[in-house]
Amino acid sequence: MKDWPDFSNIPKNQIPVKTIIWIVVGVFIIVLVFLSFYFVGPAEVGIVKRFGKIVATHDPGLHWKIPFVDQVVKIDVAAIRRLEIGFRTITVGPPAQYRNVEEESLLLTKDGKIIDLDFVIQYQITNPVEYVSYVKAGDRLLKDLAQASMRQIVGGYDFDEILTVSKEEIQNDVKVLLQNILNANKFGIKILNVQLQDVVPPNPVQPAFQDVINAKAEKDKLILEAQSYYNQIVPEAEGQAAKIIAEAEAYRSEQIERAKGDAQRFKALLEKYKMTPSLIKNKLYIEAMEMILPKTKIIIIDDPKGSMKIFNLPGDLFTKTLTIREGESQ
Repeated sequence: MKDWPDFSNIPKNQIPVKTIIWIVVGVFIIVLVFLSFYFVGPAEVGIVKRFGKIVATHDPGLHWKIPFVDQVVKIDVAAIRRLEIGFRTITVGPPAQYRNVEEESLLLTKDGKIIDLDFVIQYQITNPVEYVSYVKAGDRLLKDLAQASMRQIVGGYDFDEILTVSKEEIQNDVKVLLQNILNANKFGIKILNVQLQDVVPPNPVQPAFQDVINAKAEKDKLILEAQSYYNQIVPEAEGQAAKIIAEAEAYRSEQIERAKGDAQRFKALLEKYKMTPSLIKNKLYIEAMEMILPKTKIIIIDDPKGSMKIFNLPGDLFTKTLTIREGESQ
């Protein structure tokens, strides 16, 4: 091993060139060693690119690369990334402050109206190799694709639908469409969620639209009140109708049974009439007179010759005499 030169006799303000070279070489070796190793974090994937071509991928830990030649890109595959479209967060707060970006948020609906719509994309990088290989300016590309997807989906809905009942459906449709585009182009990105934020009419028409909302709210209120009244009245009416029907059924049954009884009574009376016609005639006559003239006094006297005298006395000065024999009336 070659001995190091003795610099003890050299003047303090004069350093040999060879010494400077050795120092430079030592520093270069230290830097070279430092640049030859890199560390990949626990949730990261290290991708090594050599002259623009991917030559290796490394899991978490300490790894070696060719200094000044290899380029290392570290991708956090566990991070949930957020992309704001139509607005930007200025301060998280509280209270949070936002800035509207109209060139991104103004969209055209199916019925030709303009709507101001802000939304957020949440995503993960699931294939770092595809992401590094095919995605340039990652957030910008994803933002453009998300805007295009949202414009396409919103263009299939009417203005009122977007503001009221179709928000969840729109979110799902945009998520599916955007994911299909990313998969078809092998971008290595997974869309976790598409969430609509503010969905409002443009500022110039907001007062008029608020009037429409108030009118619809009043309409819904009146409908609910009418429905409540309907639910109260209809059961009462149905109960009353059921009561009337039940009473009618009972009356019908009563009349039928009464008619059956009268028919049986008439049959029994007919049998007796065949046996003693005069007796039955007198009986019917007396019953009829009791019904027609309930307050008139009637005196019945049996005649020994087989006839019956009936004296009808409606008053003190009027007397009517009837003699009834079997088979004749007088």
